[in-house]
Amino acid sequence: MSNTLESIRRVNLCPSILNMYVGRYSFGFLLNDILSGLKIFLLLTPIMLSLAFFCGATPAQGMITCSVAALVGVFLGGSKYQISAVALPVCVITFEIILKYQYKGILYTAIFVAFMLILFGLLRIGKTLKYMSYSFISALLVYVALSIITNQLQYILGIGGVQSSQGVSENISLLIGNLENLTLDGTTTAVAFIVPLLASRIFFKGFLSFFIYVVAGCAVAYLLNIGIVPGIFEIKTVGKEIMTGQPLDNIFTISKNLPSQTFLANALEYAFVVSLIIGAETCFATNIASCVTGDKKVQHNAELISTGISNFVSVACGGLFVSPSISFSLKNIEYKSKTVISMLIVALLSYGFVMFSDVVLRYVPIFCISSVLVVYAASELFNKKILQYFNLKSNESYIFLLTLALAIYFGFVPAAIVGFTMSSLFFANRMTKIKDATVHTTKDHDSGAAEFMTNKNMLKDTMKIPKHILDKIEVIQVSNVLFLNIAKVIEEALSMRGRFPSVLIIYFKNAPYLDGEGLAVLKRIVKNATKKESIVIVSGTNGMLLDILKQKAADENNGDVFGYIMPNFREAIQQSVKRLSAKRVSEAPPRRAKILGNYTLML
Repeated sequence: MSNTLESIRRVNLCPSILNMYVGRYSFGFLLNDILSGLKIFLLLTPIMLSLAFFCGATPAQGMITCSVAALVGVFLGGSKYQISAVALPVCVITFEIILKYQYKGILYTAIFVAFMLILFGLLRIGKTLKYMSYSFISALLVYVALSIITNQLQYILGIGGVQSSQGVSENISLLIGNLENLTLDGTTTAVAFIVPLLASRIFFKGFLSFFIYVVAGCAVAYLLNIGIVPGIFEIKTVGKEIMTGQPLDNIFTISKNLPSQTFLANALEYAFVVSLIIGAETCFATNIASCVTGDKKVQHNAELISTGISNFVSVACGGLFVSPSISFSLKNIEYKSKTVISMLIVALLSYGFVMFSDVVLRYVPIFCISSVLVVYAASELFNKKILQYFNLKSNESYIFLLTLALAIYFGFVPAAIVGFTMSSLFFANRMTKIKDATVHTTKDHDSGAAEFMTNKNMLKDTMKIPKHILDKIEVIQVSNVLFLNIAKVIEEALSMRGRFPSVLIIYFKNAPYLDGEGLAVLKRIVKNATKKESIVIVSGTNGMLLDILKQKAADENNGDVFGYIMPNFREAIQQSVKRLSAKRVSEAPPRRAKILGNYTLML
């Protein structure tokens, strides 16, 4: 069994559940897994209902998607932390397919998507995808968030029909053009629904506020229905307005007529774009789970295959496109989940919800769903990992801004293709330079993603640092979004030089995460530097990376195992100068006294 498992691991196709079996699951983990699964379910429910509604499907189909994705992930997924749900980055294209071809279009597109993702996994390109720039996905997420906000605000304000358009430019035009139709009733309704949700987020941490808010909305709708609460304004509910007369589509309810060649060609085009986006999202989310936990058993290719199967099974059962969620995967880790049991809990609870959806959704107000969409989209829009791309000094920013501009002016599909192509070109260029990095480091220069800072004149002029001190400081700037195999480049470069500078500053410019490999290399660099009486300073870290380093150092009971952590780069330089200046004074040879008349001169 162990030999077979090792063979599967070598091709990165080992499901996480087998790792749990070999690792001898402890029932001490069970409580954490159950609690984590329950919390994740509470977080997922309102968002899945809302995103399915935005895609033009019934809210219950969002929960079908969640249940199927979690269940497939339990048995086939390559990461025990991965939480998959409705694919947020492709919600706009999902709506477009349903609008043009009904659910049959989703089914055939999902077949092609499943085939492509499984092929990606079998060809073992997961490790390649995980190194690619995530900036084009971030741009598409911003586009989707803007689409959600501009579309749903029209509906909440009562000046536009829901699902009238999903294009950002069209929605903005409609919103501005219909402002003259804004009434006091519409404004009052918007305030009555959105303000309580914003208030609930102050008292309840994270996405839990959405669940509390929807439950409260259901309670009000129920009390209105039985006549206890007076009807100040009409509350339309999902069950009465959306689900009536709309049976859940699945593979057995699709027309048996063979689709036309034109239809299949369009489905293939959609599938190509969806596969690229979901594949990149899958590998990035899986890699982040590895970064945060240091779990070396994560199988990217197995996760691609799992996501491909999830997409087909989800749509066949009446659901939507599936994609791993970075936010919910991190929440699963935060809740101290140990194994895939938490995903099994999510799958079972979601299935139970679907069984009783007819009863529950009768009391879910549509305005509550729209309010959740607006606030959730706004929270994604102002996510710090997205705002970092507005820095115009990196290739990541150029990809992000160009992809976003193309999406707004030319549509989702062209933007996704161009963004992925640009990301691939930058990736290939970066990998070529990384391979040659050790050649250039002998010249104090690395033209790859890890750059040895050579413009020391800037530091000397702006910070007034003496040259003899500045020569003892080496700055390595990590400008890539992820700190992955670049860690090896830094280690090899220092090894080739055969020396350590007195102070080595590793400056993270756009690196939100560290993976297990990066942590191990950083630890070795610090250890070797200590042996040679040098110090390592980690600077420029953002909040999450700083927390990861501190937590890992605390786990090892050694606060300096990853070097001295100074988030501010200028402060790191100043502290280095102070240390080197003090060391220079302490190492100065003892001065002898020379008597000149009545004065003593120290030489």
